[in-house]
Amino acid sequence: MKNIINILIIDDDAIVLKSCLKIFRKQSSYVIDTASSGTEGLQQAQKKKYDIVITDLKMPQLGGMEVLKTLRTDQPDVTVIIFTGYATVDTARQALRLGAFDYVPKPFKPDELREVVANAVMAREDDPNAKMLDLMAIVSHELKSPLSVVHTTAETLYRGYFGNLPPEQHKTIEAILRNCQYLEDIIRNYLDLSKMELDELDSFKKEIDLLQDVIKPVLDIPEHRDNTQDITIATDFMVSSTVYGDPNLLRIVMTNLVNNAIKYGRNGTTMSVSLRENNNAYEIAVYNEGVGISKDDIEHKLFKKFVRLRQRSTGGIKGSGLGLYICKTIVAKHGGTIRVESEEGQWVRFIVSLPKK
Repeated sequence: MKNIINILIIDDDAIVLKSCLKIFRKQSSYVIDTASSGTEGLQQAQKKKYDIVITDLKMPQLGGMEVLKTLRTDQPDVTVIIFTGYATVDTARQALRLGAFDYVPKPFKPDELREVVANAVMAREDDPNAKMLDLMAIVSHELKSPLSVVHTTAETLYRGYFGNLPPEQHKTIEAILRNCQYLEDIIRNYLDLSKMELDELDSFKKEIDLLQDVIKPVLDIPEHRDNTQDITIATDFMVSSTVYGDPNLLRIVMTNLVNNAIKYGRNGTTMSVSLRENNNAYEIAVYNEGVGISKDDIEHKLFKKFVRLRQRSTGGIKGSGLGLYICKTIVAKHGGTIRVESEEGQWVRFIVSLPKK
């Protein structure tokens, strides 16, 4: 039986507290309490022993920095994680110097919060991989935070929220967005590769629901549903599926395939995601209309480490050369296979097959 981890989340935004409870609702080993102010949080921490405290930095009266300083003095064994907006990243760095374990930029995705908390749990258990994961998390934040600001600002201009841009300026903003996307892919893929190589096969003994634990969380990411290419996502889920696996790693596979389908898809088309049963396996298929992949690339280059395909008509979009290699390796660890069907210049379909439990 897993050890129970007591977690206190402090934030003056009721929506954030509600979202956090929803994010961790399936974590049976976590006991979550919430507080709507720094003062209330410290009062609860005096009455109950917590393993992890997650606190917002910007709160009325008593802010997160004061909460951190008090906890470091009174309860030095508590692991503190900071919520911070982009405008307060410098303050978050100060919090790290004062003993915070990590920080989570707002707005955050569910997987980002789950990952930071999982790393904190590993560190408390003195896991040999914890220091490496902690370093990876810090590097990730130091790179992603300023990049996210650039990406968000460029997308705001691109969508015309501050007025329509002349054609040449619009073209320049497109180039900025492409390069932001490329850098985000590089960061994500290198971190994914490190986590994958640190992962233990024992973690694949967990029983998971492919639809609820893997597919839907990825499709529900706002950047996928509301993408700049105006690609619509259609779904076709024919079965209820349960497999043994690691949901975090399988979401990496799903994220890579959906990102690629949007990135290399033709503007204004529909991509489809399906889940079906095939003999003793479940198959996830991701289809899009776009540049496709040549037969030669499928046979000799696809899924290889650091290999980038030389595709025409991609609008200058670059890949990291790691995404599909990571997908194939993760799927293979789960005893499954990944294959591709394509008509060059027309469409492509990636099919992930995972054995039934």
